[in-house]
Amino acid sequence: MGGVSEGDDVLARWSDGLLYLGNVKRVDGVKQCCLVRFEDNSEFWVLRKDIHSFSVGVEEVCCVCDAPPLKEPLINCLKCRHGYHPECHTPSIEPEADSNSWICRQCVFAVATKRGGAIKRGRFARLMQIMKLRLPYQLSSLDWDPQHLTNQQQCYCYCAGPGEWNLKMLQCGSCGQWFHEACTQCLTKPLLYGDRFYEFQCSVCASGPETIQRLPMSWVDLAHLVLYHLSLCCKRKYFDFDHEIMSFANENWDSLLLVFGRKVLKVFFSVMSSRFVSGKEIKKKKCLFGLQVRAPPPLTSDSSPLITDPPINITQRRRSE
Repeated sequence: MGGVSEGDDVLARWSDGLLYLGNVKRVDGVKQCCLVRFEDNSEFWVLRKDIHSFSVGVEEVCCVCDAPPLKEPLINCLKCRHGYHPECHTPSIEPEADSNSWICRQCVFAVATKRGGAIKRGRFARLMQIMKLRLPYQLSSLDWDPQHLTNQQQCYCYCAGPGEWNLKMLQCGSCGQWFHEACTQCLTKPLLYGDRFYEFQCSVCASGPETIQRLPMSWVDLAHLVLYHLSLCCKRKYFDFDHEIMSFANENWDSLLLVFGRKVLKVFFSVMSSRFVSGKEIKKKKCLFGLQVRAPPPLTSDSSPLITDPPINITQRRRSE
């Protein structure tokens, strides 16, 4: 597999859009993937497209097409020193670019992506916005499931990395693609797991900065969303209304604090049979509440499948600096 060998230190992009430091243990050239051991000693198979190698190699070849320089020399990234044909990079490298200042797309995203939303100020924020005007892949070539939640290529967002639609991703209302929270620059607060109550347009479709607007939510959906988020974060089903549910509301929705508790408590009891379950039903405290099925709250006329098993979650893994 070109550019990656066993024993190489690499940055691997995960489903949250962030890069994590790891070491290649095995290389599968047929399936185009590598077994990577991360800093917490966990091991996962990662597609080659999601691996950014530190090694430049002896031969001067383009890191995208593996071909040598053509008429003009390759342009090397100031940070990673990988070489590119101008037309192989997305977007194409301007003729006046030089290796003493030019930074590639991979390195821009490595610096700019953050939990809670990408950086919004400074040189890398501006470079990222320029890079985001074009996707590094053909959106029409992706094979989607009927609900348009996952694709076979595991290719999402501006970064072309893997993703899970219910783990802090936004779906563009124009093109239908999903985008990582970490790669977007329009958020004022971090997303909650399973929160799709946004009208979002990506930079490609907007031909400029992203646009986002919060969609109206019912109290049932709000209560459902809080319980779903807590269930993924804490890996439990039941949560105490006062000490956990209301505490979370205090920290995240100060503007709703005055009415949240009274209305949501009424919601829990009024729709208990359809979405929620109380601790008293299983001989636990009656102030405990959980979801009947661990799934995000549905949008209006939504046909998304119910997800009963929690997805792989590595939110505790430390991000490589």
